[in-house]
Amino acid sequence: MPRHPRILTATLLCGVALLLLAAPVRAALPASETRRIVTALLDVLDDDSPAQALRDIARYREAGFVHQPALAVSEETCPTEDEDQRAVLSGMIAADRSFAFFFGKPEDALRENRLLQSLWRQKLPSPGKEELRILRDKPQSERARSIAEKYRKQEYAAFVRAAAGDERLLRLLGAHLYGIYIERLYMTSVMVLAAAESDELEPLFLVHQTLADHHGKALELLGREAMLGDADENDRRAGLVARLQHLLTADKGRPTLDGLREIVTLTQEERTIYLTPCPLP
Repeated sequence: MPRHPRILTATLLCGVALLLLAAPVRAALPASETRRIVTALLDVLDDDSPAQALRDIARYREAGFVHQPALAVSEETCPTEDEDQRAVLSGMIAADRSFAFFFGKPEDALRENRLLQSLWRQKLPSPGKEELRILRDKPQSERARSIAEKYRKQEYAAFVRAAAGDERLLRLLGAHLYGIYIERLYMTSVMVLAAAESDELEPLFLVHQTLADHHGKALELLGREAMLGDADENDRRAGLVARLQHLLTADKGRPTLDGLREIVTLTQEERTIYLTPCPLP
């Protein structure tokens, strides 16, 4: 597993951008079709979505929670050579990194960076020295959040532009967004269940609603277009998204405790598919 001594650009890397690396493959769909799908996607999941995801994390702090590294992707997980698996895993780790950087401690973010480094094969634009200092010294300040939002939005926009002309990249984008959705939903639902007896549920239910109204609908669209990653996985993933969306939107966006338990079970089972252990030395 690669190691990196500092919290650098990888802290802000949009995991899907890590996959912009392989030799181009001729798209099976005409470019006009991929552009149509991306245009429809952006109607649901606009260019502010990466920043909104970061802002949502503040709701966990409002609810008084602390970061729980044990819920994140294990450092004992290694990516395989399967491109689709790497795309989903990159989304899961990207979600974990956002939790760690804005909700945990610097060492938590560094841990997630080490996992992301195993997928990072392309140099991406990096913050300047002063921005890096702010990110290092005051990671939970408003200024740090604005820096993170800026770079996440730039990286997201770059990948969306690339995906608009290449079916393969569009499928990787779909798989990556799927990984983010599964991981954020898993984390949020575990926290909501833990807070079931408290008066702090509202901020967490609001995170659920944001996921369902934007991210979930984007995945529903990609599922209808058969773009939730590898073609062989699309129908199964689309079916799971439909079930999760149904549970999320039940009772006006406030799932029952039984519904939350089912969400945790479904997302936990799905996560295990991609959490491949590292080979023994």
